[in-house]
Amino acid sequence: MKSVFAGNKAKFAYFSFIFIIISTAMYTFYAKEPHWWHIVWNDILAVIPLFAAMLCEHYFSKKKAVPAVIFGFLWLLFFPNSPYMMTDLKYTSYFKESAYLEYEKIGTNVTAWLMVLNLTVTVILGLLFGMMSMRIIHKIINKRFGKVTGVAFCTITILLSSFAIYIGRYARVNSWDIVRPIFLIEKSLNSLSEFSPIFIAVFCIATAMLYVLYYAFDKFVIKHD
Repeated sequence: MKSVFAGNKAKFAYFSFIFIIISTAMYTFYAKEPHWWHIVWNDILAVIPLFAAMLCEHYFSKKKAVPAVIFGFLWLLFFPNSPYMMTDLKYTSYFKESAYLEYEKIGTNVTAWLMVLNLTVTVILGLLFGMMSMRIIHKIINKRFGKVTGVAFCTITILLSSFAIYIGRYARVNSWDIVRPIFLIEKSLNSLSEFSPIFIAVFCIATAMLYVLYYAFDKFVIKHD
């Protein structure tokens, strides 16, 4: 168990949070927006699937099926919190009054640049946590059920995740709301609209592209623990 929390992936997560906290502190201090720390909470939710995947891998290697399945389910439940981080980019709309899309104006707006820095760090790292975790689970599925099942599993997971991102953003539900199934179903159904399939399709494509990029990077570049 110790090796799970002391391995290279875990160390990466720990150091990542140092950068997340520093960039968030810089923005909140300068912009005087203490409520902005919720962005760190989003990254905490995004890193949970990484540790869940590592624990799943640990118990799978020990041939302990029950805890491996439990942590695998926990991974599936929290994985959408990683690609969900892409929706946090909506906060750049805070600067619409100062025409932030015009380079000349954002060029002298320190607050805007600090937000861009913070969002870049938090979103990229949050996404990376998720892609790392999916790669771990993908390898487990490949070993246990074969490569075709592995591809099918990732495809279905990305589709479900995109739907989860939609209801997370528009129905305002969380991963832990699964313990309230009736509430979850009602909120999800009430949030559906003509926009739903478009949003889900876009996030399916975006998440799939991110994972394929990480898959290639992991396979050909990264030196594993």
